Amino acid sequence: MKKFLLTSSCVAVAALANAQTTGPSSSETPYLVPVANGVKITSILTVGDEVNGYKMAGTPDGMGAFDNGDGTFTLLMNHEFGNTAGTVRAHGSTGSFVSKWIIKKDVNDLKVLNGSDLMQRVKLWESNKYNTYYSSNPSTNAAFARFCSADLAAVSAYYNSKTGKGTMDRIFTDGEESGTEGRPMGHIVTGPEAGTSYELTYLAKMAYENVVACPYEQDKTIVGLTDDGTGGQVYFYIGEKKSSGNTIEKAGLTGGKVYGVAVSGYASESNGNLPVSDTTFTLVDMGTTVGINGSAFNTSSVNAGVTSFLRPEDGCWDPRNPNIFYFVTTNSFSSPSRLWKLEFADITDPAKGGKINAVMDGTEGQKMMDNITIDNWGHLLIVEDVGNNAHIGRILQYSIAGDSMNVLAEHDNTRFLSGGANYLTQDEECSGIFDAQHILGSGWFLAVDQAHYSKGGELVEGGQLIAVFNPASANANPEISIEGNSTNIPAGANNPQTSDNTDFGTTATGTTVTKTFELKNAGPADLMIDTIMVAGANANEFAASGITFPATIAANSSKTLTVKFAPTAVGLRKADITVSSNDFDESKFNFTVQGVGLNPADVENTSLSQFVKLYPNPTRDMATVAINLNEPKTVSVTVVSMNGKLVAATIQQQLGAGEQKVNVSTADLPNGNYFVVISAGEEITKIQLV
Repeated sequence: MKKFLLTSSCVAVAALANAQTTGPSSSETPYLVPVANGVKITSILTVGDEVNGYKMAGTPDGMGAFDNGDGTFTLLMNHEFGNTAGTVRAHGSTGSFVSKWIIKKDVNDLKVLNGSDLMQRVKLWESNKYNTYYSSNPSTNAAFARFCSADLAAVSAYYNSKTGKGTMDRIFTDGEESGTEGRPMGHIVTGPEAGTSYELTYLAKMAYENVVACPYEQDKTIVGLTDDGTGGQVYFYIGEKKSSGNTIEKAGLTGGKVYGVAVSGYASESNGNLPVSDTTFTLVDMGTTVGINGSAFNTSSVNAGVTSFLRPEDGCWDPRNPNIFYFVTTNSFSSPSRLWKLEFADITDPAKGGKINAVMDGTEGQKMMDNITIDNWGHLLIVEDVGNNAHIGRILQYSIAGDSMNVLAEHDNTRFLSGGANYLTQDEECSGIFDAQHILGSGWFLAVDQAHYSKGGELVEGGQLIAVFNPASANANPEISIEGNSTNIPAGANNPQTSDNTDFGTTATGTTVTKTFELKNAGPADLMIDTIMVAGANANEFAASGITFPATIAANSSKTLTVKFAPTAVGLRKADITVSSNDFDESKFNFTVQGVGLNPADVENTSLSQFVKLYPNPTRDMATVAINLNEPKTVSVTVVSMNGKLVAATIQQQLGAGEQKVNVSTADLPNGNYFVVISAGEEITKIQLV
């Protein structure tokens, strides 16, 4: 591990004016200021700010978000209160809770539109069954203590599209950092059980920092568990997804077992001792933890040889390699805080274990690392919890490729350094940071700030929600685009056009038509093409070639994809092409292609032709195809030139029995002679049109 001296300097007022923005819903300027060139920070909401009668409460912590598809996104936010702090929330109790916010996803207008409590009903495991509590049936047991970090895992963490097992409903996970009896929770965000919070009793009790699900798509559900206590451990829950049951049952969050990380020859982490590089670790089977209290579980872990670490904090899975899980240990202000990497031998069989490395050994200058996240290009963003020490807490960036670290941002010293003009407290803590590039665009992250000074009442303590732009992440992103005939094809395009080569026109069965497409990279980093797949009803009639995988497309460069259409039957033929790449928000770029197969002898089907009429003929702006069907059929109508070239988009309709009509626009066609090709099921005919 290289040694790096972390330095931060005073930032000029003029530079800050361009790098700091107060959002339209925030009453305060950002609590953090940029340090690295190009970093930008926007305050979105400050504790006490009110949106439609709902106030942002204090001590914000773990978060997650998803795009609503309508120009807004949903943000979920933990509030790390003691179990008696604050006011009674929607689920009927005081203490920690999860708030839900609807925010505009324009980084130039991050207006907060609505706020509410996510938790409406709580299901707690008591006396070997779930008991449900809510506002009119409250319980002191549903008063939670100190929800810390959190995880809104990708859909693939809980759903396997290949087998259909699991659930596509979103689940927000966290846990109580309240000593050995802390409970893990799964809050259902979407679907029929939205607003229900389950105690995840199969995940064991401990002083939870986070509950982080592996996004790798498979029938196994794997969840990293970090125990934030002195001598705390790191665990992994392993369960199996199901096709039926309630949301957490389908997600695979019941019925599994917990395994503890045991590092070979390293029973416990110490300040002066590290395992050698690539030391192996095994997963110790702790069995089923239902009904076992946290103290007994911890004792069993120690007796079983599970390694104790110096306060494991947050963790994250590497999106580039599903076998890798990173976590940090915070330790103490005067002792080494470390970044650890666990690399599983095989994430499809995690019980095999793997190897561990301390990629940051604690001598690099960081203090009490806490929350972490990772982008798609090997940048870990890490925040410090200064623990009420006279040290300005920072957002750090660790580059995996360069084995280097730099400071991105730090707290405003006028607010968080004793004697400052706007002094609030020296006990500040940035937290909850996560990669929001899939929502806000390249380089953007979301985080919160905890300002540990009393606000009283429902607010409890200070804090703020912020957006952070990291240029290193932005500059590492490629940007895929695909063109046909020099015309851009939008991602997800499913209406083939002649203008962009996605409509191949007509060709006789047994012959071929070839079109080319340009795969372009408009981003600053290399675009890696992993695969190009052809799927759909007629996939065997379209073949993609010209690119060898894996393929690299440099910035501002392109590669040519060739697609050949070889119809094996008459009528409209369709397929979907999917380009898989490392573009972070368009990793699966898909578009539809089509063509029409004709009889090789170009002979009309007389049994169909006698039931088809075309009028008026000659025509000006509109012609009508009248067809009499003896049963419901899929009918395609295509206009081609006299030499067979497609001149208008194919019309395809599902028509019922009897006489049916299809209108064909001819307004844009030059004067001349054309053929109208009509197919109904496997029958085809053509009529000359003037």
